[in-house]
Amino acid sequence: MLNKLSISHVSSGLAAILVGYTCSVVIVIKAAMGAGATPVQVGSWLFAIGIASGLTTIFFSLRYKVPVLTAWSTPGAALLASSVVGFSLSETIGACIFTALLIILTGVTKSLSTFIQKIPTALTTAMLAGILIPFGIKTFTPWQNTPVLFCSMLAAYLIGKRFYPRYTMLLLILVGGFVAYIQGSLPLGDSQFSITSPVFMSPTWSVASIVSLSIPLFLVTMVSQNIPGIVMIQSHNYSVPFPTILLGTGFLNLLTAPFGGFSCNLAAISAGICMGKEADPDPKKRYLASVSAGVFYILAGLFSTSLVALFVAMPSELTQMLAGFALLGIIQRSLHLAMDDEKAREGALITLLITASGITFIGINAPVWGLLAGYITNRFFNPTA
Repeated sequence: MLNKLSISHVSSGLAAILVGYTCSVVIVIKAAMGAGATPVQVGSWLFAIGIASGLTTIFFSLRYKVPVLTAWSTPGAALLASSVVGFSLSETIGACIFTALLIILTGVTKSLSTFIQKIPTALTTAMLAGILIPFGIKTFTPWQNTPVLFCSMLAAYLIGKRFYPRYTMLLLILVGGFVAYIQGSLPLGDSQFSITSPVFMSPTWSVASIVSLSIPLFLVTMVSQNIPGIVMIQSHNYSVPFPTILLGTGFLNLLTAPFGGFSCNLAAISAGICMGKEADPDPKKRYLASVSAGVFYILAGLFSTSLVALFVAMPSELTQMLAGFALLGIIQRSLHLAMDDEKAREGALITLLITASGITFIGINAPVWGLLAGYITNRFFNPTA
């Protein structure tokens, strides 16, 4: 395998990881800290998702000789960041364990997998958009307090999306970090590299956490990551057994959840980097790009404490804008899919608005109520659908 490895494989693997990390690491950190994790525990979260993604990526890519790239759910992290209020860290960890069990169950139960795929896309994408819209709105609120930083990052976003779409988030981090450093709000003098040690976090379970965290996280992970991920693989004329992928990622998710591994699933957008001609002209050798990506995942996991220290040192306005800009593309796509089906628009709109409202009733959070209300609305207007 080493004899076949080329620079294009390594560069494509590194690019895929950079896209994945720059687009979502700040959201994962927000989710972990929102759940009450300390900086050390946040480092464990990033360690867990990095190791889980790296091991599953390398294993499946070598097993099937296909570029299989796994990751964590960015929308899932956003869901946790917006929904963990009122839940303890132990309940959040317990919810992640239960989600892993649901994914494993989906892998072994054909009927459950079929049921998930039959949920109207308009409703699930409306729920996803409702979860993410508050992040999108907060992208622009720092304009009043930090106009120079905001305008610099907005310009970087527009230039990146126009000329370097694959590296937009990397450009945002560099520009935002540079401006914050010049303004004296980003101290880097004490930064140092250190190996991360995983931290075990005891889980607890409650009906409220399972209903409000586990089930929405499961649905978001399946609908926004695993299903698009398998479609991405198939669109490049590759084939892998979907149930086996669910079992493998679900099992690693289960093992790493007590250390902060909130999800492990197929990558969708970043996976395409390892499947194109840039990775290798020969489609049969492109799996080496994803193997390289798996190695970079593991390295990122091992040094995740340093990564957390860097992002914690950033001013809150900077991390707030990074999270928002990272999710704008997903929000746009989710809104398009939610409103694309004319017959389902009423239900999708109800789902979107209730989810975005952030309401909580009898201990159940807005995404669950939004999806339920949207489904009832959809059935009312389309009783034979």
